[in-house]
Amino acid sequence: MSLSISVANGSKIVDITKLVPTITWSGEYQSCARTLEFGIVSSSTDKNIPAVPCELGSIVTFKQDNRTLFVGYIFERQMDTGNSIINIICYDRGIYLKRNEGTYECPGMTPETIVKEICTNFGISMGPVAATDVKITRNFIGVSLYKIIQTAYTLAAEVTGKNYMIRFAGADLTVIEKALDDKTIIIEGGSNLMSASISESISNMINQVTIYNSNDKLIGTQRDTEAIKLYGLMQSYMSQADGEDVTNKAKMLISENGISQKISVNNLGNLANITGGTVVVREPYTGKYGLFYIDADVHTWKSGQYYNKLTLNFKNIMDEQEAGALPNKDGSKTKG
Repeated sequence: MSLSISVANGSKIVDITKLVPTITWSGEYQSCARTLEFGIVSSSTDKNIPAVPCELGSIVTFKQDNRTLFVGYIFERQMDTGNSIINIICYDRGIYLKRNEGTYECPGMTPETIVKEICTNFGISMGPVAATDVKITRNFIGVSLYKIIQTAYTLAAEVTGKNYMIRFAGADLTVIEKALDDKTIIIEGGSNLMSASISESISNMINQVTIYNSNDKLIGTQRDTEAIKLYGLMQSYMSQADGEDVTNKAKMLISENGISQKISVNNLGNLANITGGTVVVREPYTGKYGLFYIDADVHTWKSGQYYNKLTLNFKNIMDEQEAGALPNKDGSKTKG
């Protein structure tokens, strides 16, 4: 496996691969921005070590065997007179979705149309985005671009029953459906699995949702009867606006807040193991066997070795957002 990392300052591109002892590439499902962290060997006295300008805002490109894994910008750097390493933290273009706010009126628009409009307005290159064909009506005033897009797909998910995630592929904004695909690999003891830890919890369980109308009158209840018998009642409240039906939303809330079961695994590295993907785990000691969804991933290259640390979830979840508001009946705008 051949790795390369370069820094572009203006028109000058400098290959710094030989000066970088450790590289960490990571992501997690609640962030559309992947992170690249690395250290650069530096010395003010050793003439054999070239000085590499790594200015804030410089473009960093990370490749494996000429395949581009990351293109982003230097956001943080740390230098210490007692240390020969300059520590660098970079984010890909997803960071700008969270750092830019916009105002949009979306009358009966699909999420994919909203993405296209945002990309056009902000000069963002648009890649493949998941098609939902679900029309939503929402006003967004002073809301981050990430929350606008993720809210649109959250509302669509209540209809399609699918989960979605924003991810950048190079310069292209993409929206994927989180689902089993042909990149799923098997992680198992005695092969590529190094260690595993498992946690289970009902601390955040919701097993009943009561639905009230705009006059605070109870109009419906959704429940997981078996979970209530086993663990006791854990109820949540949901309001339903006139002309709205939140039944599916209530069902999703119960489904996504049952028993929390997460696995943290350390395994031999594989580029397919990134957030939004899936793996099959076979772990004889804990008895865990089955399909898991990747909630977070850390890829580390150090001293010629390549490892992954993955946070896995047996449930397929998305970063649900609920920004903006329905238009008021009088046509006025509601902030949010």
